[in-house]
Amino acid sequence: MTIEDLCATIKSSLPTLKGARTGKTINHKLVEAFQENIKDELNKAPNGYDWEIEWQVKGRSERDSIDIFGQPSKAKSGSLSMITSKTVIAPNWIIEIDATRSDQVSQKLLSRIALWGLDKPIQYVAILYPDTQNGKSACEKYLRYDNAVLQKINKYSSVIGLFVEPATGVIEILQFSESNHFEVNGKEYKSMTQAAAEAIKEYLSKHHVSYKQLQQRWGKYVLDKKGPSRYKNLNVTTADGVTVHTYTQFRQYGLCSYWADFEKLCKKNGIKVSKMRKLYIGGIPPYTFMV
Repeated sequence: MTIEDLCATIKSSLPTLKGARTGKTINHKLVEAFQENIKDELNKAPNGYDWEIEWQVKGRSERDSIDIFGQPSKAKSGSLSMITSKTVIAPNWIIEIDATRSDQVSQKLLSRIALWGLDKPIQYVAILYPDTQNGKSACEKYLRYDNAVLQKINKYSSVIGLFVEPATGVIEILQFSESNHFEVNGKEYKSMTQAAAEAIKEYLSKHHVSYKQLQQRWGKYVLDKKGPSRYKNLNVTTADGVTVHTYTQFRQYGLCSYWADFEKLCKKNGIKVSKMRKLYIGGIPPYTFMV
């Protein structure tokens, strides 16, 4: 079972979700139909899992139920998601369908981790459709926090956000285990390290400055040597002949990250850097990236 399998199922089921929101009102019958469609299609597919809706933990007083629950099936053949050198680890899949309300998203994640994620690996997927107030940014933040917590509990568990737009059929994927793509002044790059290097190259192509001036502008993100933190040689020099190296130890996600600070510095220095949205389109390759 892969996230691509799920995205393909969601894409075929998205027309069911059209009209689920009218003004401030949610048509729960349409959401339930969407939920049923996904469950039925996943059960038809050879993904190695059995799927149920409104699944509850047996023997617990809590009444929390999972929108769509998938567990490895002994009767089906299919690919399992996680493999180590010693054994195959097949996580249970927990899929929740909600509007982009960060309070609801964070509450559900906490309860699901407490009830299902403490002893066995889980793949948690939040399928999120637009709320009237569109709290997408806040949802992204809490998904990121919960992914960090969940991976501390079990390194084989993770959180994925799928932001769906029923009217257009767009599915945007927020996945913390993979590198994002970035755009620097209209050009696409496949990692933060590449994007950072190109941003500073772009700056040097437009500004004839000394190394001292460059460091005043870019701080710790440039160095005149490889250094202890593995700076990358740009193979370009400043006006006074110093070879420039750029910082490589970025992390976009996590509780400490320098990327947000770097983006602000780029803006200050006249370089446009943007994270690109990862969109599922199906086919080969299954994804495209857009700002």
